[in-house]
Amino acid sequence: MMTQVNKRVVAVSGCKGGVGKTVVAVNLALALTKLGQRVVLMDGDLSVPDVEFTLGVNKKNNRDLLSSNLLFSTIEEKHKGLQDGPSGVRLYTPMEDGEWQDSIQTIRAVELIQGMDALESELDTLVVDTAPGLAPDNVTLIQAATEVIIVISQEDVSVVDAVKQIRLLYRVFNVHQFYIVVNLVSSRRGGAKQFEKLQELIKDDKQIVISFLGAIPFDKAVGEATQQQKALLTINDDCRAARAFHRIGHQLAKLPISEPKGRIEFFMSDRIKERI
Repeated sequence: MMTQVNKRVVAVSGCKGGVGKTVVAVNLALALTKLGQRVVLMDGDLSVPDVEFTLGVNKKNNRDLLSSNLLFSTIEEKHKGLQDGPSGVRLYTPMEDGEWQDSIQTIRAVELIQGMDALESELDTLVVDTAPGLAPDNVTLIQAATEVIIVISQEDVSVVDAVKQIRLLYRVFNVHQFYIVVNLVSSRRGGAKQFEKLQELIKDDKQIVISFLGAIPFDKAVGEATQQQKALLTINDDCRAARAFHRIGHQLAKLPISEPKGRIEFFMSDRIKERI
């Protein structure tokens, strides 16, 4: 009997805007691809999708439409599909027109999660670049992942906002495990100190487990890549920030994929088969 292969779903999240969440999601997806994984990068900002813009991808000329057996019933009329991105990453943007964006609510987020089963054979890892904030549809997407990465920066307000997000996900969805990436740090010690501040603020919630996944140094190469609408790892694979992304990618790839939790989750049918 053939064993089903669990799919890793990584939600890259940050309650506060401006922490570099999209840059982390994009370059983490590339780091995992360079490890030989088939990665789909999903733009989970259901109101203002920006992954394609960040990567400079021309969605009109570089669209690989899904074949009929991969169309999602809830968005078939939107003609959505996968796009080829840089270095083997494939991109998926759920929405395109304003009507869909304006009407998105929790039920649509649930339909999107369930509809992604159609991509099961296309990937090993799904990286979801989520929206900032605590809107219900966004939180629903985040809790559906196998790993939740919270991105913070050296600004203390990002730590406070992360605590709010972590506690909400724990109390509403019973999410216990969180991985922390500290972005834009001046030193490794600075990243560790921010993680320690987060630990201190969350220590009374004994059931919540937070793990330090790594820190991304402030690196002018990141800004240069952003100005060019390119992913850092495609134009400078050996700068300080790029090496940090590779380290985090290796750490993430070694983590065991968590068992189903009984919530609405991505690729649930496949994971239930594996559990049985």
